[in-house]
Amino acid sequence: MEKKPPSRRSESIDNYLKAIFSLGGGDDHLVGSKQIADRLGIAPASVTNMLQRLAGQVRPMVRYERHRGVKLTAVGRKRALEILRHHRLLETFLFEVLGYPIEELHDEAERLEHFISERFEERVASRLGNPTQDPHGHCIPALDGSMPPQHRAGCRCYV
Repeated sequence: MEKKPPSRRSESIDNYLKAIFSLGGGDDHLVGSKQIADRLGIAPASVTNMLQRLAGQVRPMVRYERHRGVKLTAVGRKRALEILRHHRLLETFLFEVLGYPIEELHDEAERLEHFISERFEERVASRLGNPTQDPHGHCIPALDGSMPPQHRAGCRCYV
C-alpha cells in the first residue's frame, strides 16, 4: 500500500524536525526557538506555536522547555533522519544520474524529499550503490537511521 502524499502541514513539520536535528548537531542538545526561526526564515512566535503542537501530540516529536529550547524525541529523530536520508539520496541521484550542477541540488531535493515513496527511496539507493555520503560530503543515514562509520570523523553533516 502506497503512502498518500504529505500535506503542507507535514512538510512544515518535516522542515522543523530537520532544522532541530541539524542545529542540535544530531545530539540531544537543546535548540533555541530563535535559531530555528533564523534557519527556517520565519517569525519566532510561529516557531513557538509549532513546537508546542509537536510537544503536545499523542506521540510527541519534540521535548519543548519554555525559555530553554527543544530537542527531538525518538519519534522526531526517526522522522528527521528519514527526511534527511530522502534529501541526501535525492541530491546524490540528481548529481550522479541526472547531471544537475551542485549548486542546484539542495533546492531541487528540498522540493522532492517529502513526496518519494519508500519503494522509490529503496530503488534510488540501490541504483547509486547505497552511498554513505552525498555530493556535499554530508553523511547519508542508513535505512535503520544509523549513520555510516565515517560520521563525525571529518564529515560535514551539520554544516
